[in-house]
Amino acid sequence: MMRKNVESHVSSLRVFTVYLAVLLIAVNGSPAFGQAVSAGRNSNHSSKATPQSGISAITAARFLEQSSWGPTAASIAQVQAAADLPTYLQSQFAAPISTYTTPGPTDKINVLQNQFFVNALTGQDQLRQRVSFALSEIIVISDVGPNIKGIPAFSLWMNMMQNDAFGNFFNLMNDVTLSPSMGSYLTMAENNGCATKCRPNENYGRELLQLFTIGLSELNIDGTPMLDQNGNLIPTYDQNTIDGFGELFTGWTYPPVPPNPAKFFNPKPYYGGPMVPFQVHYSAASKTLLNGYTIQPKGNIQTDLTAGLMNVFTHPNVAPFISQQLIQKLVTSNPTPAYVTRVAQVFNNDGTGVAGNLQAVVSAILLDPEARRFDDPTQQRPSDGHLREPLLHMMAALRAVNATTDGVNLNTYSAVMDQPPFLSPTVFNYYPPSYQIQGTSLLGPEFKLLNANTTMARINFINDLLYATVGPNTKTDISQYVALGNNVPSLLALVNTNIMHGEMPSDVYDTISTTLSSSAFANNPTATAQAALYLAMTSSQFQIEH
Repeated sequence: MMRKNVESHVSSLRVFTVYLAVLLIAVNGSPAFGQAVSAGRNSNHSSKATPQSGISAITAARFLEQSSWGPTAASIAQVQAAADLPTYLQSQFAAPISTYTTPGPTDKINVLQNQFFVNALTGQDQLRQRVSFALSEIIVISDVGPNIKGIPAFSLWMNMMQNDAFGNFFNLMNDVTLSPSMGSYLTMAENNGCATKCRPNENYGRELLQLFTIGLSELNIDGTPMLDQNGNLIPTYDQNTIDGFGELFTGWTYPPVPPNPAKFFNPKPYYGGPMVPFQVHYSAASKTLLNGYTIQPKGNIQTDLTAGLMNVFTHPNVAPFISQQLIQKLVTSNPTPAYVTRVAQVFNNDGTGVAGNLQAVVSAILLDPEARRFDDPTQQRPSDGHLREPLLHMMAALRAVNATTDGVNLNTYSAVMDQPPFLSPTVFNYYPPSYQIQGTSLLGPEFKLLNANTTMARINFINDLLYATVGPNTKTDISQYVALGNNVPSLLALVNTNIMHGEMPSDVYDTISTTLSSSAFANNPTATAQAALYLAMTSSQFQIEH
């Protein structure tokens, strides 16, 4: 009865307008993205506590929105306890990895999906998980389609992505290329060459270039397209290049099931190690790769593979192509060319002459002045930030209410929001990095997944999280909020810090405050805390991470 009274009261006070902007975006493609990000703030409603380190709770919370699955009271305190943000980053680089266990022979993909949610919610390696997830959305495999035959492929893939997340991008490229999971998905495994030029499978070679490393058109260091003298885009490669890489990626097959010897054609894929080479099945033809680089005929399969991957790695597009997408997924959908340039320069040289150092790249992204300028609300820009993709939205909400879970049933919600883990509809990911919000000049990749249905699914998830259940073994703990339930200003200050890093717009604050101060919530701190969290986390402001 209390819940019905709360919902009725909220409706009567028109709090539905708190998230109306999101609905308008979904239905009409309105330019409310920038408006939501740049909405007016009321700094009087935010926590001001700042320790001797100089990191305020608000700065810590905002930093964690970019570098974790969402801030918690405990993680905010951890950031504040660090001497500075670079010191905190070092602790995250050294955090133990939340690995995926190998599923049993009869397990389905839901077992790994459950583990995804458990790791994201409780793992100490929050930054590694965010970065490896971002990389897995650039370099995609999926259980959608007929190619991957075996759920262990995904646990081993995610462990590989997490191990390589702070390593060197060349090593990541090499591990991805020899991963039997990728070998299955893009059919490089058992790709048979021949003694003369032939037509091997092109799938992996094509997607390695188009989606995983350089893109279709030549780029400037700042990520903007390079144009020829007629103002046209300049292609990065042609069909001859694809043919060359198709020939290069022959002769590799699944590792053997111990203790059996390796063989090229296998009745059943095995994913327990990198693919193995068979020189006899490697194309003996010459191979023309990027920028006219040619691998001579009848070469060694391993030597040629390393040379071919280095040919890709040293292409000038790699730095801006990868840097811009990582910025989009961690910080903002619309980084300035200067921001992309600074990060791409670190990609090309980490300061010690090493290219591809992902740890240095991630640090550059998160510590860049453009990422940190919004720690000061007066420096806000309308184009800053990005829409929380569904999994990030769910995890941020779960972590905000100190949830514990075994992951069961959470994928039901992510699927309705069009982002079930490991089930990207295609190799192009759940959404493209170039998706533009209709009626604006702004990029908003995650908005591709936002429509009237998925918007309501987000709201329903928050409703169930706070008022019902989202899983049989998912529990929340809102005691820190309930403790302040009889003091609305203090409660909203905590909600503001933990959920909106101190940037709750004045109109949102005033609407929620008016609602919670009504007689419907008198002497009921639990209902007050639930309503405060519900209204904050269903607001358009919470949907945008900025």
